[in-house]
Amino acid sequence: MRLVIVPGTNRAGSLTAKLAKLVVADYVALGCEVDVLEMNLGPEFLEPTAYKQPKPAVTALVNRFLAGDAAVFLVPEYNGSYPGILKLFVDMLPEREGFSGRPCAFIGLSAGQFSSLRSVEHFQGVAGYRNAYIFPTRLFIGDSFKRFAADGSLIDPAYAERLKAQAAGFVDFVRALKRPARP
Repeated sequence: MRLVIVPGTNRAGSLTAKLAKLVVADYVALGCEVDVLEMNLGPEFLEPTAYKQPKPAVTALVNRFLAGDAAVFLVPEYNGSYPGILKLFVDMLPEREGFSGRPCAFIGLSAGQFSSLRSVEHFQGVAGYRNAYIFPTRLFIGDSFKRFAADGSLIDPAYAERLKAQAAGFVDFVRALKRPARP
């Protein structure tokens, strides 16, 4: 199974990037092939012709997403919602192949105590509108600046266990859907 992990920010040194490393390790341990799609979107994503005549950098990132059997979105909370860079990327995905029938899991991360609930729910609304298969077990990490050790590990082992449990459940979910191979 090939999973695409999408850390939903382009912020340098973000906790989302640290979280992505942990999530990748959990899925690799389950035997998954993993591709991490960094949201370092260049200016070609902002060009007026990007939707209809995308440059190779846009096409390459979109194709990497489409090559996955499923996607795990790490959704940080920015201003009560998800980052604009994540929306920009999603807008570049083709209507049919982008989300339709694609299993998606969600992990929220925020500095506040609402634990990214709003940002994940906003983003799930977009994924659901685009006909994704939504994995119901979400994980939320609030007070994020207190959750990570200097080495990038999670301080509270309960969070690490929840990440592992979500990963195992999501792999089972994807397998149960028996998604046909993409052409």
